[in-house]
Amino acid sequence: MAADLDKKPWIVRVPLQALLLWTPTEAERFAKWTNGWAFDPLATTPVVMSLLIILAGYADPKAVAATFAVLVYISPIALPMGLFFAFWVVWIRYLRHAFWFNNPTILLEIQLPAEVEKTPAAMELFLAALWNSGGETTFIQRIWKGQFRPVWSLEIASNEGQVRFYLHLRRAWKNIVEARLYGQYPEAKITEVDDYASKINFNLDEYEAFGSEYEKGGAVAQALPIRTYVDYGLHMSPDKPEQQVDPITNTLELFGSIGKDEYFWMQIIIRARKKDEWYGFYKSHDQFAEPAKEEIKKITEGAIKRAQGLTDDEAEKKKVGTRGAMLLTGGEKLRVEAIERSLTKLIFECGFRTLYFAKRKKYNGINAGAIIRFFDAFRYPDYNALGVTRGTTYFDYPWQDWDDIRKSIEKRNLFNNYKNRAYFYVPLDQAPVFMTTEELATLWHLPSSVVKTPALDRVTSRRAEAPPNLPVASL
Repeated sequence: MAADLDKKPWIVRVPLQALLLWTPTEAERFAKWTNGWAFDPLATTPVVMSLLIILAGYADPKAVAATFAVLVYISPIALPMGLFFAFWVVWIRYLRHAFWFNNPTILLEIQLPAEVEKTPAAMELFLAALWNSGGETTFIQRIWKGQFRPVWSLEIASNEGQVRFYLHLRRAWKNIVEARLYGQYPEAKITEVDDYASKINFNLDEYEAFGSEYEKGGAVAQALPIRTYVDYGLHMSPDKPEQQVDPITNTLELFGSIGKDEYFWMQIIIRARKKDEWYGFYKSHDQFAEPAKEEIKKITEGAIKRAQGLTDDEAEKKKVGTRGAMLLTGGEKLRVEAIERSLTKLIFECGFRTLYFAKRKKYNGINAGAIIRFFDAFRYPDYNALGVTRGTTYFDYPWQDWDDIRKSIEKRNLFNNYKNRAYFYVPLDQAPVFMTTEELATLWHLPSSVVKTPALDRVTSRRAEAPPNLPVASL
């Protein structure tokens, strides 16, 4: 074929030569190039593959015909297998939809105490109580009944500048959750309320919207955490609380800055981390712990090689190789310690979503930029960070969306997914972000009374039990 290929026009020869030399490394490089120009793989891959098949058929029609003959030959085996996998996905989705509809959910509003004297560690203890993997213990529960473990939604919402904390959950868990929350914050006030998202008739004729979902950045292990309240020193109770710096203040002040006919919402949808799963089947691979251990090994081996490169003495190189962690730089040591601390914590699989929308005359585009940098307060060198992914943030080039068709669909999807607290199982299933209870408590906790955001709703006075020796009037 090579000799025949040299006789072909360059417009045919060059693509086919590139295809013959294709390797996983070059495929990864090509994927990065397409991502950089925001080419949608679902749109470009079929086009590129069709062109390559046409070119291959022009260059060597016998080879293309033989390939299709092989596909037809193996179709009696491959086709039933493909149909079975497709059926299985539809079957499990159907069962989970039925289970979802048969488990009513409620929304709890958490009114902050007048004085919050506890550190975010109290919220971490509460979140640890939400870590529950029950409901899908047996194979029958998962693939016949469609059961799945509880999904919770931690929310902070600003409706026309009034900032509130909410917790969305299954109704069956209400009493337990209230008891656990009162155990940490006895002065708080917890009330079951109507869903604020259901009260708004969202439509793009009346509203403009901007929103995003988020993921941990880079190729590092997800066990590398964001900067947490421990790193900010909020786990300690100082003599002067006013000297503490709480990063959640950024979110609260931003939410409190909007006005009438404006809405700014954030939700963190969580479920207990159990095992990697494919529609009812658990996998042996652990995409949280295994990459974390590989990252620690990579950092340590890199430090050893760096130190060994400073000497030519083989005996000294062997001695250096035994020192391991002692050779780490300050930044490397910080990363290793942060990963190891994450491995000792309870892990949640999470989905992050923010949404800003307003009546068209009141819409402020500056808040769209705030969504892109929403979690920057928790970004720090040598730590992980949360960056934007799905949503309206990636429409940068004209070929991504003609006449705002896709963007309009995305805006409606963001609102509906937020309203339905949809991220896991039904009505869609996204790739999770792994977060420890420590990280979640950093992003969602009741701020201390030092935080003076006017829009925050706090209990007006302390609530206390009646004294035990209070006289009782006799009838």
